[in-house]
Amino acid sequence: MDHRIWAVLGLAALAAACERAAEAPLRAEEPPAEEDTLQPALESIQEHVFGPHCLRCHSGTSAPQGLRLDDAGTSYANLVNVRSSQMPLQLRVAPGDPDASYLIDKLEGTQLLGTQMPQGAAPLPAEDIAVIREWITRGAPPPAMGESALLPARED
Repeated sequence: MDHRIWAVLGLAALAAACERAAEAPLRAEEPPAEEDTLQPALESIQEHVFGPHCLRCHSGTSAPQGLRLDDAGTSYANLVNVRSSQMPLQLRVAPGDPDASYLIDKLEGTQLLGTQMPQGAAPLPAEDIAVIREWITRGAPPPAMGESALLPARED
């Protein structure tokens, strides 16, 4: 065969391979987080769980047990490393240990005192609680807005 035919066939095969590669999806190690789905970050938990399910009771100065969840900074200050007023030997959120966190007990309905949260409503889906567990397992990091915006924690 003529060298020109081999060159044309080679270019055609290369073009076909490039076209297939361009159509193939890029493989990332972790899929990008979608902003409209619950993620294991306090800002997302605030938006998707605390906002729609908890704020009807846990906002303002009349919040039960002093547990205000008005915004991510307030939620962090009132949850992480703060003793539960119902179970003083247990932290509301024990960073790195969801099984020792009273918040998880309240959401799963395994607490010894009080009722399952959210009170007077259907329990949260197990998938949502799993995301909150993951946030706690990761050390319950504060919201990205920085520590200067966080309110001081209160023990009640």
